[in-house]
Amino acid sequence: MNLLLTVLIGMAGSLLFKLLKVPAGGMIGAIIFVAAFNIMTGGATFPSQVKIGVQAIAGGFIGQRITKRDIQELRTIVKPSVELFLGIVVLSLTTGMVIHAISDVDITTALISSIPGGMSDIAMISEDVGADPTQSTVLQLVRYMIALLILPQVDTYICNRFDQHESSGRAAVNQKPKEVCTWKNMWKTLALLAVTGAIGKLSGFPAGALVFAMFAVAGYNIRTGKAYINKWIRLAAQCCAGIIVGARIGMSDIMRFPDLVLPALMVAINCLMINYALGLLIYKTNPMDLSTAMFASVPSGLSDMALISTELGGDAPKVAVLQLVRYLCVLAFMPSLIRMFSAVYPF
Repeated sequence: MNLLLTVLIGMAGSLLFKLLKVPAGGMIGAIIFVAAFNIMTGGATFPSQVKIGVQAIAGGFIGQRITKRDIQELRTIVKPSVELFLGIVVLSLTTGMVIHAISDVDITTALISSIPGGMSDIAMISEDVGADPTQSTVLQLVRYMIALLILPQVDTYICNRFDQHESSGRAAVNQKPKEVCTWKNMWKTLALLAVTGAIGKLSGFPAGALVFAMFAVAGYNIRTGKAYINKWIRLAAQCCAGIIVGARIGMSDIMRFPDLVLPALMVAINCLMINYALGLLIYKTNPMDLSTAMFASVPSGLSDMALISTELGGDAPKVAVLQLVRYLCVLAFMPSLIRMFSAVYPF
C-alpha cells in the first residue's frame, strides 16, 4: 500500500509541475511531493532497483540523439574534461578545509562532504575513508537538492537569455523525422537499452547501465538512424528518478540540519562554484556553447542530468561524457586523495 501511495503521490507531483511548465518538472515535482510525504509520515518507499532502468532510459535518450557528427566532435571534450577534473579537485579540497576550520566537522568528513558525488556513493565511501557517514550524507543532501532543484532552473534562464540562437538551433537538429517515430522503432530501441543496461549494471562499471545503453543505442542510431524513444517514457523516467530521491529524504535528515548550518552553507557555495566558475571557464576556453558547458558542470547525479539535459538544452552527448568524467573523478580518484590529504593535514 505504501508503495502504491508513493507512486501516486510522485506521479501527481510530476504531472503538476509538468503542467506548470517548470523546467525538469517531471523530476522536481516528484521529489518535492514524495519528500514531503516521507517527512510527514515516514511511509515513502520505492525499490532502488528501478534506478537501473532509469539509468538505462537516460542513456538511451542520449544515444538516440548521437550521430556521426557527434562522434567526430567528441574529441573536443578532452580539454574541458581536464579542466573539470582539476577544478573539482581544487574546489573540493578548499571547501573541505574551510568547513573544518569553521566547524567541529573533522577534516576527513569535511573533505568527503565537499566532493560532488551521489549520496549513496558518498555514504559508502565515507565509511571506507573513516569519515562520519551521517554528517557527510546530510551535507551531500544539501548539495544534491541545490544541484537538482535550483541550478537547472537558473541555468535554463541564463542560457535562454544569453544563448538563444544556439539553443533553438540545437533543438531543431535533435527532432526526429516523423517516419522514425513509430512503435516498432521504439520497442526495438527499448529492447536494446534494456539488454545493454542490464549488462552494464552487471559489469560493475560506474553508472554502467547508463553508459552501456548510451553507446549501444548510439551505435544503432548511427548505423540505421531508427533509434527512437517517446517523450512520455522520458517523463516516466524523470518521475521514477524523482521518487527515488524523494523517498530518501526523511525527518531524521531535517533534524540533523541545524547542527550543520555553516558547513551546509559552504557546501552550497562549493556547488555554485563548480557549476558557474567551472562552467564559464569551460565555455570561455573551449568551442562549446554556453548551455552545454553549464549543464555539464552541474554537480548532480549522472542519470539525473542526462534526463534533464535532453529536455532543457545542451549537447546531450557532451554533457553525458563530461558528467561521467566528474563521476569517475569522485569514485576513482578522490577517496585515495582524501586519505593522503587527511593523513598530512594540517601539514
